[in-house]
Amino acid sequence: MILMAIANIALASAVDAATLDKHIESAYFSASSGYYKEEFAKNDKAFNWTLGILISAQNSLAKLDHANIAKLKQTLEKGDTYWNSKGPVAGFDVLPGPHDGKDRYYDDNAWMVMSLVESYEITKDKRWLTRAEQALDFVLSGEDEKLGGGIYWKENQKRSKNTCSNGPAAAACLAVYHHNLRKDLLQKAGALYQWTKKNLRDPKDGIYYDSINLSRKVEKTKWTYNSALMLRSARELYKETKIAEYGQDTEDLQAACIQRWVKEDGAIDDELQFSHLLFENLDPSKFDATKSINKLKSLVQADGFFPKKWSSEDNKPLPKLIIQVSALRALAIYEIWVKQNQVKPTGS
Repeated sequence: MILMAIANIALASAVDAATLDKHIESAYFSASSGYYKEEFAKNDKAFNWTLGILISAQNSLAKLDHANIAKLKQTLEKGDTYWNSKGPVAGFDVLPGPHDGKDRYYDDNAWMVMSLVESYEITKDKRWLTRAEQALDFVLSGEDEKLGGGIYWKENQKRSKNTCSNGPAAAACLAVYHHNLRKDLLQKAGALYQWTKKNLRDPKDGIYYDSINLSRKVEKTKWTYNSALMLRSARELYKETKIAEYGQDTEDLQAACIQRWVKEDGAIDDELQFSHLLFENLDPSKFDATKSINKLKSLVQADGFFPKKWSSEDNKPLPKLIIQVSALRALAIYEIWVKQNQVKPTGS
């Protein structure tokens, strides 16, 4: 037992973004197809949601070391094969072609908008800003007047309007607005934010519910990423408008998220594909980011990969790329914060 504990400590101390990136590359990248696999035991292709997180992780790696920009560009090129130009509005499919137009998600496209804007900021290739603007057009096409507004989850199943579509859509509008300064996008971000706050916020704790269906029944599950993107949107809306409500919302929601999900041992108690987004959208001066990353590192398995949750409650590895690239984004974001002297480094 003592030897195993020592081995686990040594394994955790060796984990950083660059090491995990190499591990992911060897296990999940198919040189023959040029695509990343969703599961390393299968000859499949990553889903669009995973691709959006992968690109965000590679964006962070490129910020840490410009030598990583070349790989980011390759991923962007391959990722563009997910683009489906068919109407009524073009958008990213859940998988690369051939495209049948039957499986496009508004939330997946919102993640791609934010990742592509970040890629544009790194590569300076305007092609990716243009694609982000086009993907945003698809996202916004998912809104109608039922329930007083709001964006659906999936193009061909207009049954519910979800926080995971509307919070990211508001954030995506703001990400694009920073570069083209279209006032309509700033206004749309505010409208989507207010609709989501009105319809999907729990008034008791300020945390966001999952979705509302067309009969106005609210699905009350609370995931970290839903509140995380509303937090990001509130913060960015305050920066752009200086409206006091957004500033207060930022403070209140951040405090509520920390209280609900950031545990005493640093764990952000949710699945990694959700919790990494809360980690990066919290102000690192408001919680112990080093403790959280130390906790995450302590969960690395003997095979070098991470389990499903950022906690010890579920310590079984899940062999899916989305979990690993979520961990990669969190590790890289933390290293960027350390580089910027916003937090103390791990082990200090």
